[in-house]
Parts: sequence; C-alpha cells; structure tokens
Amino acid sequence: MAEDQNQHKILTTSDNDDKKMIRREVEKQRRMQMSILCSSLRSSLPFDLIKGKRSVSDHIGEAANYVQILKQKINELEIKRDKMKEMVSSSRVETGNELSADPSSVVKCVKIDLIPGGVEIVICSGLEDYSSRLSDLMKIILQEGCDVVHCVTNQVNGKIFHTIKSEVEDLAHLNLARLQNKLDHAILLSR
Repeated sequence: MAEDQNQHKILTTSDNDDKKMIRREVEKQRRMQMSILCSSLRSSLPFDLIKGKRSVSDHIGEAANYVQILKQKINELEIKRDKMKEMVSSSRVETGNELSADPSSVVKCVKIDLIPGGVEIVICSGLEDYSSRLSDLMKIILQEGCDVVHCVTNQVNGKIFHTIKSEVEDLAHLNLARLQNKLDHAILLSR
C-alpha cells in the first residue's frame, strides 16, 4: 500500500511539473509576442518621439499621444478640404461656370504611374469638349521634363480617357507630386 501512495505522489508531482512547464512555455511565448508587438509599435512612431532609451510604457504612452495628434491633424485637414470645396464651388457660381447636374461631366481622376523610362498619365473625364484643353496639359507635362511619346484618347460609356506616355531622362529628378498637383490645378481652372 505504501508503494501505491509513493507511486501516486510521483505521478502527481510529474503532472504538476508538466503543468508548470506548459505554463512557463505559454508565458514565454506571450512575452516574446509582446516584445515583437512593442518593437513594431516603436518602429511606427516618429524618431523624435522615441529617441533616447525609454521603457515600453513610455513608448505606449507616446503612441497614444501620437494617435491623438494624428486625429487632430485629420480633423484639421477635413475642415481645410471642406473650405476649399466651398471656395471652388463659390468661384464657379461667381464666374457663371457652374458644372452641369450630370455627374459624368466632372473630371474623375488624373493618375500618374511610373513605367520603364518614364511615366504614364491617365486622365478620365466626361467632358465632351475636354480634348481642346489637352494641349494645356501637354505643356505642363513638357515643362516638368517629360517628353511625350504617345497619346491616345478613347471614349467609353460617355467618358473620355486620355492616356499619355512620356519618357523622362532622369526619373530621380521628376517630382510626381508636383506634376500631379499642376495637372489637377490646370483641370480645375479649365472647367
């Protein structure tokens, strides 16, 4: 009988040891996962918020503050966007250049993609007479250092698509954001 009790104690001790090892392993995995997540969070923050040696709780606090700052910036940009929309619509009314009620008459997009050796610009619009303003856009493209080599205009479902392919000598010196801005601005003014 004493042997049975000793054997039972050994089995119970063995079970407890197994449970402890499992718990230890689970905790080790949890700590590793938390470490990975904290590193990811730290890499997402701007450098000036994490410079110097700080604790994980400091980084989490800075991340929370940074999220609030980004929310505030988003709100400010939304307000700015709404004001700009109001200015554009009021300037159209003042000049008598209101857009028609037909939503297909509004320029939908200017998309610029890098292609080998240059850029491809696609302008999608619904304006029937928009082709007459294509020369203004070509001038902007040339001013930005692009040599137009191919231009195709297609009409699909009442929308006009201009696809302009151009070569660029040095893509590193081409400012795509400025080109996009100038084209958008030219299209906005031409309406």
